[in-house]
Amino acid sequence: MLFDMKKLIYILGCVCCVFAVSLTSCDDMLNMGNDDVLYADKNHLTSANDTVNSYVGILVQLQKIAVRTNLFGELRGDLVDVNANANANLKAIANYTVDDDNIYNNPRDYYAVINNCNYFLANADTALRESRYENGSASDFYVFRAEYVAVRAVRAWLYLQLGQIYGDNIPFVTEPILSLDDADNALANAPKKNLSAICDYFIDDLRPYVSWFSYFTHSSGYNSHMPARMSVFPVSLVLGDLYLWSASLKQDPMLAREAAKCYYDYIDWTPGGKNSNTGYKIKNVIKDYATAWSAQDLSSGSFTRTPSDRDNNWYSTSVFGTRTAEVITAIGMDSASAEGHFNELRYLYSYNRDESDVEASFAPSKPCCDYSDSQVYYGYYTNSGNIVFTTVTAQQLSEDQINGHIVGDLRLGTTYSLRQGQDMMYQSIYKTYYPQDVIIYRTGDVYLRLAEALNYAGFPKFAFAILSIGVDNNVINGLVLPECTTTQDSAFVQYFDFNVNYYTTRVTSYSNGNVVWNLSADATVNQIGLHQRGSGWAFNNPYYYPEDTDIPSDYTGYPDYPLSFDSSFETNTKAETYLENVLAVNQELADQMAAETGVAIPVLEDIATNRERVEAVEAYVKELQNYADQLFAQYYHATEVWYRDYGVPQVKNRQLEVVDSLIDVESALETCFEGFRFGYLIRDAKRKGDPTVLARRVAKRDPALFGLLSDENNWYISWKGQIGR
Repeated sequence: MLFDMKKLIYILGCVCCVFAVSLTSCDDMLNMGNDDVLYADKNHLTSANDTVNSYVGILVQLQKIAVRTNLFGELRGDLVDVNANANANLKAIANYTVDDDNIYNNPRDYYAVINNCNYFLANADTALRESRYENGSASDFYVFRAEYVAVRAVRAWLYLQLGQIYGDNIPFVTEPILSLDDADNALANAPKKNLSAICDYFIDDLRPYVSWFSYFTHSSGYNSHMPARMSVFPVSLVLGDLYLWSASLKQDPMLAREAAKCYYDYIDWTPGGKNSNTGYKIKNVIKDYATAWSAQDLSSGSFTRTPSDRDNNWYSTSVFGTRTAEVITAIGMDSASAEGHFNELRYLYSYNRDESDVEASFAPSKPCCDYSDSQVYYGYYTNSGNIVFTTVTAQQLSEDQINGHIVGDLRLGTTYSLRQGQDMMYQSIYKTYYPQDVIIYRTGDVYLRLAEALNYAGFPKFAFAILSIGVDNNVINGLVLPECTTTQDSAFVQYFDFNVNYYTTRVTSYSNGNVVWNLSADATVNQIGLHQRGSGWAFNNPYYYPEDTDIPSDYTGYPDYPLSFDSSFETNTKAETYLENVLAVNQELADQMAAETGVAIPVLEDIATNRERVEAVEAYVKELQNYADQLFAQYYHATEVWYRDYGVPQVKNRQLEVVDSLIDVESALETCFEGFRFGYLIRDAKRKGDPTVLARRVAKRDPALFGLLSDENNWYISWKGQIGR
């Protein structure tokens, strides 16, 4: 028999139990309070209390799969090494040798939550209404709809995890198991779906309910430290993930467009009429959570201080829907390791402070460190009113800084520390230690998936903006729309309305297809590029996105980039000094203008008075600037002709290739240790139709795995005992 009565209670027990709406800890969520499990002939979901209580039951079951979802998503990738002191179950995940006895290999836990979801969806009366007084007036309120959509999204997310972990032949059950007879053969006899079919089903399943989505009206938490709304899996984000996976599995860029629109729909969405209420969602921005070298360090070339760290609070799950909040969705966990559902990740990635300082089980892999250390930090400082760009190289840093990965991209080095104790190594990875809860969605991850979707959909400059400078309508109008060659592409881009009244980057305007930015310290900015979170100013970093990226190697007739007018010279009322300063930075442009137009450099000794000499220099400088502007106008016209007549496919393919590599890097830098890497590697390999894409990545941490993973059948976990293989 597949399940005995105890197992049936295990799967269904939380559906109808009574819970307090506000709980003091997640451990309280495990206190059933009574022995009432389920009566197949009764519908218990008939009141407002039932919708809260039953949703809490689902959250209880989610606790059981939270940690392993991270483990299967991270240990199978390329960014984590499993240390010698780790238990055999963890080593098996990293080595692709998981068997039926592995403690983390239990799909029944996923199906327990799915069954609770199925029961809720089968019995919740979505037409049930009651009168409530909100926003200054009385109105009818649909009691079950908010939780109904949330549960539907949870179920889709769970099946998406099963597909990533177990691959094909996933037993697919959408009706609740209500008796022992049903439970006996439920999974064994269920129809089987692969990941692509799972995506198809749940895209159709969720789309009708997007307009129903809203956060709960009750604001009290399910535990003491995490708001209730943070337990919600937003339907647009889950739908975006389903489309993104489907686009990759089917190699269909049009599906990637749908994924991008779903991610944007959530980013820009705010609850109607409730924007002023504390705890309700506002528009999501890539906030200035960045680790950076100070302007003083950059100007002096002496990097003796620790980089300024504004990235020490993004993991907080105590707030929701504010400008300082990064976390969107989390699975609430217990606060102490002695409790039933403690976030075990805290002491797998860092040493265990509670149990005699046990060493960490995991460490950043060599490829993880190489991704970080190989970046080129590109910062700027102000000198006499002028912006000076500079890089930070390893030669400028101490050995301790280099060994601590305070080099290149600064995110790894400032979230990671390792020190030698008397008997052990004390490792801390703060981004996995400080969160009490297991984070499922946060803003940075969502924008990164938006960039992934946009690039695959054929909009590399849009994706690049998300990585490098942030995105608002100035960026879209100046950087993205000029490269749209069809009305269909233009209409798609215009779907994304990052209104500058809310989304503000350092871009102030756009001209001739170029963006103009403001780097002054007092610029009001709430939207930065993801790569800026650790590598400084990324937008015109020549080491990040080289100038020749937009020119294919086999180009023919592409116009030469013109000389530009450099206004960084110092002005002076003395004509001779003024002219000397101008020519010091514009001599080549002046020579070209003289040769092409006959406008020569003024000979000041031939002019009688100082005032006339100043006027002559000012007139000449204006001519020089106008000449440069004309060169650029001609250049933009010539490039438009070249793009139209020859270059669009070649340039676009080159851009897609380069931005694709940047997204791969950013996936490692921004989301390492969060459990998303292996899913990204699968999508990347599927999009390219080449399993060795994934195999080569993972082989960088363990060369012995290349041959095994070149066959994608070996990517997934097998569980013959229960999952129908």
